[in-house]
Amino acid sequence: MDSHDTDRIALMRAFVECARRLNFKASAAALGLTPSTLGRRIAKLEDRLGVALFLRSTRRVTLTEAGAIYLPLCEDLLSALDEADATASSLGNRPAGLLRVAAPTAFSRLHLTARLPEFLLRHPDIRLDIAYSDAYVDVVEERIDVAIRIGRLADTSLRARFLAPNARRLVASPRYLRAAPPVRTPEDLSRHRLLHFARLRGGDVWLLEREGVQQRIPVAPSLRADDALVLYEAALAGLGIALLADFITAQALGSGRLVPVLSEWQVPESGIYALYAGAAVPPKTRAFIDFLVETLARQAPASR
Repeated sequence: MDSHDTDRIALMRAFVECARRLNFKASAAALGLTPSTLGRRIAKLEDRLGVALFLRSTRRVTLTEAGAIYLPLCEDLLSALDEADATASSLGNRPAGLLRVAAPTAFSRLHLTARLPEFLLRHPDIRLDIAYSDAYVDVVEERIDVAIRIGRLADTSLRARFLAPNARRLVASPRYLRAAPPVRTPEDLSRHRLLHFARLRGGDVWLLEREGVQQRIPVAPSLRADDALVLYEAALAGLGIALLADFITAQALGSGRLVPVLSEWQVPESGIYALYAGAAVPPKTRAFIDFLVETLARQAPASR
């Protein structure tokens, strides 16, 4: 809004106050102006409109026909402006509005989907638009409010909040391991059926480390998939060895349906993060990130 529009609104407010009171002195006091300043504003508005809005005498002030018609129109316009300001101000203080979220598929299906109704019931003024995908999402270009990222963060201009560690390990079913050659060293993996996640940044390589020594294992997968849950189901079915996050395999490891492979070798730990743009964090964004922190805290075995 430029200075012309601002001035025009100020003149309208002066007119409405005078039209309601029909007393320039009382109206000036209500507006915090001197009577002469208020008189100049009314005269300026009348000059712009090319019509008189008030009939003035030494004894009384009345509205002209034009003034009587102009008054409700100005009241409606000023009321709409005040309502717009109040709505925008309220959005700055409470979680409300459209929230666009991008989240990785397996993590979301296992640890987010079932709790989304709770989030929406807690924040009824938020409208949620969430997309599950393991593809890279440009947060700024696609106007995403929160993106959940799993792994090691690349250099980015986005702000990030650490949510939980992302521990990963090699796993297989006992049935597969009973029928397959023994796995005593990382080199032994070359003789096994390997189940590989297609979106690993390192490509067809698994990175293992022990006592500060790292070893890169080339992977010629018998199954490659861009959905980690596909690999999880394949591992449960005894189809090979998979490199999977604990937030996927925790229950199966606890029940013995999957067991660690090469447990003395670790996979470098990464993290689960919430990414968002901008210096100021809107209440809707802060509410969802706090919800993610709470969700992962409740699921300690899966996130730690």
